[in-house]
Amino acid sequence: MDKVAVCSKHQDKLPEMKSLLESKGFKVVASSPDFVVSFGGDGTLLYSERKFPGVPKLVIRDSKICKKCVSDRSSTVLELVRNDDFILEEWLKVDACFNKEHFLAVNDVIIRNKFPMQAIRLEVVVGEEQLVEEMIGDGLVVATPFGSTAYFNSVTRTSFNKGIGVGFNNSVSRHAPFFLSESDVLKVRIIRGEAHLAFDNSPKVVSLKDGDLVSIKKSKDVMKIINFKNLDLWVLNKRFKSKLEE
Repeated sequence: MDKVAVCSKHQDKLPEMKSLLESKGFKVVASSPDFVVSFGGDGTLLYSERKFPGVPKLVIRDSKICKKCVSDRSSTVLELVRNDDFILEEWLKVDACFNKEHFLAVNDVIIRNKFPMQAIRLEVVVGEEQLVEEMIGDGLVVATPFGSTAYFNSVTRTSFNKGIGVGFNNSVSRHAPFFLSESDVLKVRIIRGEAHLAFDNSPKVVSLKDGDLVSIKKSKDVMKIINFKNLDLWVLNKRFKSKLEE
């Protein structure tokens, strides 16, 4: 873990972070890093995963909202990485396929009405079973456990830690959220209306129309997050040694 790339929410803070990394013996690179420092919040993490998919992410807080930030102590966690004293957590991603193009999401895939004043109609199938013949509403959200506390939670008022969740956004008839196993394939067909397909916080949005079909399933790829089992203990030991040296 010698080469590191940095994705930062605030570009003016990049020089300071790069200087800190170099002081710890890391080489800051723009491509092919061993790991990535995501310096910001949840949005920065999603961006960094799109830019460097599958590369381990060290998530350091520089935002009010950052569920997976390991610490505000940048220097400490970098020393732990330098000493290979860390674990890698793997998080499921979902794969949405439309017209042979694949869109990978860490948080969620969203299909919703293009025009706020017009509902869309959707058919929802899992495997060979038609679960919803015609959903009329604003659309749906398909979330991972990682993203279940975000938009999915806002729509359904629930979250989960296993599988893939499907929630319906402002539907005319009540449709409770349901959950897929990691082997299920979800197919969503636009029956009527214009819609948008979005994934995570990507600026890329795909237009959908009558008859279009989107397939969503678990991706073979995962997001890797650097975490630490004994961070607090390591900090206490370091402080204790410093006092002894005094």
